[in-house]
Amino acid sequence: MILIALFLSQVAFAMNVNPAPFPVFLKEGFSSILEFEEAPTQVVLGDQNLFQVEKLERSIVIKPLVPYATTNMFVYFKKKEARLFILTASEDNEPTYFKKFTSLIPSKPTTSATRQAARVYGRKAVVHKSVFDRKKDFLTVDFEISADASAKITPDWDRIRLKHKDRYVSPSKLWSERREIQRDSTIKARLIFTKPNIPLDMRDVSLVVPVKGSTKPFLANLKAGR
Repeated sequence: MILIALFLSQVAFAMNVNPAPFPVFLKEGFSSILEFEEAPTQVVLGDQNLFQVEKLERSIVIKPLVPYATTNMFVYFKKKEARLFILTASEDNEPTYFKKFTSLIPSKPTTSATRQAARVYGRKAVVHKSVFDRKKDFLTVDFEISADASAKITPDWDRIRLKHKDRYVSPSKLWSERREIQRDSTIKARLIFTKPNIPLDMRDVSLVVPVKGSTKPFLANLKAGR
C-alpha cells in the first residue's frame, strides 16, 4: 500500500505541478550539501551511476562519481512540495558547496513604509561575479536577470555574447535557473567562456543579453575581482 500511495503521489505531482528546476554545480572530489526545512522522505536520481546521494537529517549530500555528468534529481517531502534539481558536474565548475532552502515569510498588510522598503525589480541584467582562470584560460560569469511588473522576459539564450570593444565572444557553457523571468522576479545564471582573449582587468568588457521581442539588449559591465 505504501508503494502504491507513493506511486500515485508521484503521478499526481507529474500531472499537476511543474516545479522550476534549481541548478546545482558540482566538481569531482568535492561534496555539495542541500539543507531543507523538512527532512526529505525520498530522493530520486535520473541516473544513479553518475552521482552519489546521502540523506543526513534535513540535508542531502551529493558527490559526483565521474568528472563530467548531468542528470535531474527529485526530492520529496512529507508536507512540503517536491523540488526538482539539475545536477551538473564539470572540472570547470565552481561547486555549489552549500545551499539552504527556506520558505517565504507570509506577507503582512502593506503600509506606505513597507511598500517603500519592498524590493522593486527592474528590467535589467547585473553581473555579480566574474572570475578569470589564467591557468585554464576560461572566464566564469555569474549574473542575474530581473523583470519588472510590466511583463515577463524571455532572453535569447543562444545569442548571449561577451563584448570586448568591437569583438563578440560566444559562451562555451550556459546554465540558468529558468528559461523565462516572470514579472517581479529574478533568476540566476552562469556563463563560461573558453579562451575569451580579454584583458585581465576586464576593461571595456561587457555582457550582452538579447531579449526576445525587444530590439534593445541588456548590457552589464564586468569588473575584475568581483
